[in-house]
Amino acid sequence: MFPPMPPRSRVSDGVAAHIQQEIRRRRLQPGDRICAERDLQAATGVSRAGVRESLRMLEHEGLIRTKTGPGGGILVGEPAAAPLGRTVEAFRHLSGTGPETLLDAWFELTVTCTRLAAERAQAHDLVELRRIADAYRALDFGSASFDSVARLNLGFIRRTAGAAHNPILSLFLDALIDLIYSAAAARPPNLAQRRELVGVHDGIVQALENGDADAAVRRMTRHLFAVRTLLSGGSQGTATDPV
Repeated sequence: MFPPMPPRSRVSDGVAAHIQQEIRRRRLQPGDRICAERDLQAATGVSRAGVRESLRMLEHEGLIRTKTGPGGGILVGEPAAAPLGRTVEAFRHLSGTGPETLLDAWFELTVTCTRLAAERAQAHDLVELRRIADAYRALDFGSASFDSVARLNLGFIRRTAGAAHNPILSLFLDALIDLIYSAAAARPPNLAQRRELVGVHDGIVQALENGDADAAVRRMTRHLFAVRTLLSGGSQGTATDPV
């Protein structure tokens, strides 16, 4: 269980608002330089200590990163799901909701992304999904570790979301996948369930290649239902779809 995220102060909110405004105004991309620390202090009127504390919080959240030396300063960060995942888990804990809420959100987001992927997937998306499916097929399921099985399977779901070409949906799904991975480690699939995923992956890729959203969603839904049943401790049903 992750600890709750510390609340932002009004000072850090002001610094964050200024940085976000600069990113939007100048259309900056990850890795681009925003400004120097002293420039941020002058623009916001925040003390040096306040700016540095705010930057530490913003760097923890992934909004920015700092670089020392020539060409250094405050740079645009890479979007990351980990801070969002910690916030989601902290919120779930503090609101008193059970793990089924995570599974609900994961289920619905994945189905939505799968439908969009059937409509928007590009050639390179399909090549990458087929590569992941082939890598999974090549595993020795009798000796493969849980980590190798889970990372390829969840990676397949993550890449399907990427094929939807909606970075906001992908970010949220990434955050939930990290939490689902932790839950899956406590209930690893048995040998038959591991082998069954070969057909699941192949069926979903085929539906995406055909642009058949209904078939893709149907096959992904059955797969997610089977995974959800496993994580919930119920009896595992088949995850394959013969259609």
